[in-house]
Amino acid sequence: MEAAVAKISTKHQVVIPKVVREALNLRAHDRVLFLVDGDRVILQPQPPSFAEALRGLHQELWPDPDA
Repeated sequence: MEAAVAKISTKHQVVIPKVVREALNLRAHDRVLFLVDGDRVILQPQPPSFAEALRGLHQELWPDPDA
């Protein structure tokens, strides 16, 4: 696990550190999700399709009827 520090500007903007951009393969104009869990925040790239990203979630509970 790596750590990175960023400063919040007077306009409440943050530059995502290079190590984070590279780890998440983020490019200009990409969208990211901020998932807030208590006092923690998880930053992850927004998937192109939420439906596709959720496909197969809990498949052990909801088996494929066509299988």
